[in-house]
Order: sequence, then C-alpha cells, then structure tokens
Amino acid sequence: MTEASERMKRVAEIHKEDRTLELASALSMTLKEWLTAFTLKEKIAEHPQWTNRRSPHALMVDCIHIVGIYTKNRSATQKGIMRKTKELWGICTEPRVFTWKKEFKTEIKEVLDVLNKNDESNMET
Repeated sequence: MTEASERMKRVAEIHKEDRTLELASALSMTLKEWLTAFTLKEKIAEHPQWTNRRSPHALMVDCIHIVGIYTKNRSATQKGIMRKTKELWGICTEPRVFTWKKEFKTEIKEVLDVLNKNDESNMET
C-alpha cells in the first residue's frame, strides 16, 4: 500500500466518529461554544447552496475555528487547530473557512448573534 493510500485509510478511520467535542475541549472551549459551532455546521450543511466542499468533519473543524475566533479563544487559531488535531488524532486538519465563509456570511452572523444574545442575557440576571 502506498503512503498516500495509507494516510487516506487513517483519515477515514479517525473521522468515522465525530470527535470534535474532544477537539473543542482540548482548545478550552465551553460546551455552549461547541454547540454553537455544531449549530453553525448544521445550518451550513443543510443550506441549499452548500456544495460539500468540505467533509462534515472538516466543516465542523471550520465552525469550531469561526466560533473560537469570535470568542477570542487564542488556542483556536488556524495554526493552533492544526497543531491540536495533529496531537489528538495524528493527522492535521487545517481550518479552511476562507473557501466558503463569504457565501454564508448571513448564516454565520445569525448563529453568532444568538451566542452573543445569550451572553448578554446572562449578564443582566
């Protein structure tokens, strides 16, 4: 088996289960932040204009990156996520939100606004 085919086999094995909660935890994200990323992933994946440019797992990593940047999580930078995925799974996953982020700006804002509203309502009580 070639090195490339061996790597593809490992990628499929690692990503057959959703391990993004493990990633979010390793990046010190809260469950609420992970749920926000999950909500964003679902909203994008179910959008009629989504063309599966990213696997569901890679899309979720992208969404973790977006939420991490939004919440000013210094561990959720592109390089930070690449380093952490390599450490956790032995395979580096690079966030590539630049390939689709502009097309779904409205949906991203809508999901992040809900996160922001929830934070504001918690401050008022």
